[in-house]
Amino acid sequence: MKKSLIALATLAAATGAFAQSSVTISGQLDAGISSTEVGAGATKSTATTMGSGIHGASRLRFVGVEDLGGGTKANFWLEMQPSFADGSTSAKLFNRGAWLGASGGWGEVRLGRQGTNTIGAVCTIDQHGCYSGFSGGGILFSGQATPGLNNAGWMLANPTRGNAQAASTDVTDSTRYVKAVRYSLPELVAGLAVNATYAYGTAASAGVAASGNSSGVDATYTSGPLAVVFAYQKADADATVQSTGTLTTIGATYDLGVVKLGAGVQSEKATAAGTAVAFTKGDSYALTATVPMGALTPYVKYGEHKYDNATGTNAKIANVGVRYALSKRSLVYVDYVTNSAALVNTSTSAKSMTSLGLQHTF
Repeated sequence: MKKSLIALATLAAATGAFAQSSVTISGQLDAGISSTEVGAGATKSTATTMGSGIHGASRLRFVGVEDLGGGTKANFWLEMQPSFADGSTSAKLFNRGAWLGASGGWGEVRLGRQGTNTIGAVCTIDQHGCYSGFSGGGILFSGQATPGLNNAGWMLANPTRGNAQAASTDVTDSTRYVKAVRYSLPELVAGLAVNATYAYGTAASAGVAASGNSSGVDATYTSGPLAVVFAYQKADADATVQSTGTLTTIGATYDLGVVKLGAGVQSEKATAAGTAVAFTKGDSYALTATVPMGALTPYVKYGEHKYDNATGTNAKIANVGVRYALSKRSLVYVDYVTNSAALVNTSTSAKSMTSLGLQHTF
């Protein structure tokens, strides 16, 4: 009897502890077949393969919330990226996010690996989570890599460094800050959300100043069918890349019911001090539209990237596709994209890609 009472007391205590907190598991699964066209004329060829995350990265996330009382909560976010191609995960286990924070009536603070200030603005303009038609790059720059170091194959992943201590060539981290502190204001004006982030680069050492730090702010205003976004990021020079980069994004979407329209512009600048860069100024714009027709949603997107000198590769990007909802959580998609420079996230200089796939959220 005594053991039973102790067991019941332990269970009651545990139940009381867990009643004030929760951990949610959710995610998105994406797999499909893509066909890329490489080269031209006599060297033209087509490569077809099965891939994961074609229309949006597959992801598995764990989100925790604990009520601390007085309107304050402790929060955490861990998100990984599994691949359906071979069952592997990324080199960084929680490459899509790993942060711990607290929130309340005073706002929210997050510490750790998290999205750049620009990525939210780009996702709003793109309308399909930054991925549709561009295999991970989005229709506009969604993060920061190396100031002025343009690579046509990674053009849409953004040639302005901002992932703090990550290596200057590590553009695969371009949509995430590392070692970052983010503060979100409480909603002071209805529909307005404002965030500020500071990401630490290389720490100071004896006789050497700190370098490679990044900072940024973003704001989103929503009112009925209208959404307006703004984002600004700055990446300080470091010993590897002696060039400071900035990226400014302004855009909006408007839902007319029969069609949802989006537009955005970006300005990117990089100093060339001590570093041979491909360009010092780049300008981009994007136009997007989705047409909801019940379970069927066709979309079309167009964007251009232009640079201030011959060594910066300009590009024109067009994307069309359709999504068909099988249920609230599952859909199939057909997507086609063409890029006058080269597509992102491909191992070759592919100029076009056609994809067919399945996506499920949970």
